[in-house]
Amino acid sequence: MEADNAAASSQQRERTGMAASALGSAWSEVRVVPKDDRILGTIGGLRTKMEDYGFAFTLTYLIESLGDVAGGRRKGFDYTHQVVMGGDIDFEKMLHWKGLSFHMLGVQRAGRNVATDYMGVTSLIQPQEDYGAGGNVLYKLVYMYFEESLLNKKLVIDFGRMPANMKFGTSYLGCYAMNMITCAHPSGLSNSSKWRSWPFSQWGIMARVNPGYHLYAQAGLYEVSPTEGGRAGFNFSFVQQGFVIPMEIGWEPSLGRNKLTGHYKLGGYVDTSDHPDPFTSIDGRPKLVSHLPGKTERQRGAWYVGADQMVYRFGPAANQGLILFGLAGFNMGASLPNQSQYTLGIISQGMFPARITDAISFFWTRQTVNHKITREQEMQADLGLPLLNGVAAPQTNFQVLELTYTAFISRGIKLFPDLQYIIHPDGNHVYPDALLAGFRLTSQF
Repeated sequence: MEADNAAASSQQRERTGMAASALGSAWSEVRVVPKDDRILGTIGGLRTKMEDYGFAFTLTYLIESLGDVAGGRRKGFDYTHQVVMGGDIDFEKMLHWKGLSFHMLGVQRAGRNVATDYMGVTSLIQPQEDYGAGGNVLYKLVYMYFEESLLNKKLVIDFGRMPANMKFGTSYLGCYAMNMITCAHPSGLSNSSKWRSWPFSQWGIMARVNPGYHLYAQAGLYEVSPTEGGRAGFNFSFVQQGFVIPMEIGWEPSLGRNKLTGHYKLGGYVDTSDHPDPFTSIDGRPKLVSHLPGKTERQRGAWYVGADQMVYRFGPAANQGLILFGLAGFNMGASLPNQSQYTLGIISQGMFPARITDAISFFWTRQTVNHKITREQEMQADLGLPLLNGVAAPQTNFQVLELTYTAFISRGIKLFPDLQYIIHPDGNHVYPDALLAGFRLTSQF
């Protein structure tokens, strides 16, 4: 056992699928764990030799199991899993091509959704982050791209197949939570949008500039595709229907003599593809009155502001302290399912000297439903018609409170007991507030 003080690359954070510092010792934090924090270790030195020649691989098995123990539609327990498989090639080590690397990763998912099985009837809230697309297929490609670092890493360019929001609006601290609304980006801004997230992929290019002074700026251009990679992610056809253009600026300081780390960001995206309005028809009247198709929205998007800041340090590890977390995001489009998201959190990691990798975390999030969807549902209810999204009452907003503990069990194994309290399942008052209990288990090989 020894202190692991290795700095993390962006790829190391991406490999788990959640970019959470709690998920492995590859992160930039000190932790008293085995030197190689994976179940198989260095595989008799083979892994180390491969990495010296420029090839690294990852294999992670993740379980997220939750039960509805009170409230909601009915009581019950669901299991999901995610297997992450990928590799990275460092062409600088392999072929002496300075700054060039290649990254490929995919997932296999299986299980059931506690949200729709027990909590309510819609997937508006997703308590299991690893549930969803990528299930029932052996390998679904998430990303496959080249990265070129220039000017002593002051300019980094990525090009290939990758989710548009993989490096925009994300926070690895968000994945101290299990619910997808927090881990690892604001789902209220990406749900049913073309600003796609794991495990969907798009053709795209992005550039990040790091001028110094803890500042950065980044922007990208990604296709809007009807295939989104297909079921297995290997449909590489380019049939773009518009473009998603994300932008973000940030400041990542280390304050005072105690080096209190923080991350501050402001960003957003523009989607140039066409989408139908859920309420207003092509002649300007409500669709239920005119019986005409919804008018076409030519452009939509969102913007967000987020921050986290350590306010008290317990010890020398990068995240060993009391950290405050906050995010606010707003959608700018009639055709998006959500209107806004607000998230607050507090993370206390390493307060026990013998358990500096352990953390206690609490998050609160409030999301509001697009007011046009609410108006459509209210009019449907008045007319005695079935409601949009299959719900029994108009949707307005919901809240999620989540308490979790991060525990290092043994080399390569982390356990996360989790409690979630959902206010207004389905975004309405049809079902009572739900209490969910369960755990996440991560095994890195």
